[in-house]
Amino acid sequence: MTAPRWVRRGAPALAAVALLTSGCAANSTHARPGAISPSGTIAMLPLENLSGRAENGDRFTRLVWSAVGRSGRFQLVDPGEVDAVLVELRIRSAGSLTREQVLKAAGRLHARWLLAGTLLECGTVHAPDGDVPSFTLTLRLLDGESGRVVWTDLRARSGEDHETVFGWGRESSLERLAEATTQDLLKNLRVPATPDTLEGR
Repeated sequence: MTAPRWVRRGAPALAAVALLTSGCAANSTHARPGAISPSGTIAMLPLENLSGRAENGDRFTRLVWSAVGRSGRFQLVDPGEVDAVLVELRIRSAGSLTREQVLKAAGRLHARWLLAGTLLECGTVHAPDGDVPSFTLTLRLLDGESGRVVWTDLRARSGEDHETVFGWGRESSLERLAEATTQDLLKNLRVPATPDTLEGR
């Protein structure tokens, strides 16, 4: 199966994540103790890109996918499988999925959860001391059994957010800002309890 474009372009980074988070299975990552399984199986959908730059969709879908994998909280469905199912169901954007599409996609992928998101802003903003990066992302978790949104959150960050009076803490890298924003979102990701939730969750 041919990997989706956003995976092929980020092959080196994703290979590193795979080595850290996966075992011998090709289509999932192993969850850390205390994670949920099999109710923790999650399929990451390509981000809806409203940033105004086409290349940002693939770039930051890779970043979010990698962050989810590093968290060790879920069994990740192989992105190639996700891409194939989206083509099969003729889903062009994950921004406005119908309940029927959610149920069908989750069933085909054998995933309890679908993680979708929208990249709202990704670029630079003007500041008194020069331009700084700006990043706004929303994520939502869809229940593959009910088709409902069970969690959603949004983060908007700029490179000035943690700057002190002397300029310390100013972030000049869009990639680092996006990574920190995504990790902050994922830390607040709440998954509803299910009958097969592992003890300790």
